[in-house]
Amino acid sequence: MLKKANRTVMNMGLAALLVPAALIFSTTSASANDGGAAPAPVQEKVTPSVPQQQATTTTNQKVIVNVSALNIRQGASFSSPVVGTATQGQEFAILKEANGLVEIAPNKWISKSSSYVTIASGKPSASQVKGVSTSTPSTSTASASTSAAQETSTPAPAPTTSTASGSTVNVARSLVGSPYQWAGNTPSGFDCSGFIAYVFNHSGHSISRTSVANYWNMATKISSPQPGDLVFFQNTYTSGPSHMGIYIGNGQMIHAGSHGVAVADLDVSYYQDHFLGYGRF
Repeated sequence: MLKKANRTVMNMGLAALLVPAALIFSTTSASANDGGAAPAPVQEKVTPSVPQQQATTTTNQKVIVNVSALNIRQGASFSSPVVGTATQGQEFAILKEANGLVEIAPNKWISKSSSYVTIASGKPSASQVKGVSTSTPSTSTASASTSAAQETSTPAPAPTTSTASGSTVNVARSLVGSPYQWAGNTPSGFDCSGFIAYVFNHSGHSISRTSVANYWNMATKISSPQPGDLVFFQNTYTSGPSHMGIYIGNGQMIHAGSHGVAVADLDVSYYQDHFLGYGRF
């Protein structure tokens, strides 16, 4: 009887020790994601963010500038400070590549977009390298046209009425290559309505950031678009007006799509199927 009682006590002790462990395991299943829901989207589907790349070393390649002015940035990011301007015809040896830019000198980076440069094999020709400076440009160089410069960091001057549409297209072109970012409205990342607000506010207009549907209601409807007018699409990711771009002529637009700011042909079947109309602010 004494041995049986001892075994009973021991079993009860073991059961008491096991209870806290069970409780501990049961409490770890609670979700940490118990915050409020994200705010409702303005217009576009959320796309995965693109991680910043590590710079990779490149040898025996050069970059040739094809536009009148191209920003030189301090780091491998379109949000890095502008420290100079590269001009058309200049050639640079490529030291590294990262995040859509190439390093042409220590801490001096330019866009590698084919809209602005050509990447080729070999070393820069001596005639092109001679006299090239990647330091902060002089006043005359800094004031050169930035209509094709990748991501201008300072607001464009307000145009006169006669040049407003041209300036709008120029500012839009300067942002080609900027990445996509849900609800983004700066050159470090745009969605489509954020892109429209930025371009028009940097080309002599004053508009608020709002949804595509509201922009459609604000715009004067037109049938024959001119460069600088708006192109609207409907029923893309949601019903009703849901995407827009800036018409640049020749059946093309610039817009902030899921792959970033880019030029697109309007005769593509997808845009034809979802076309809503043209508008003008």
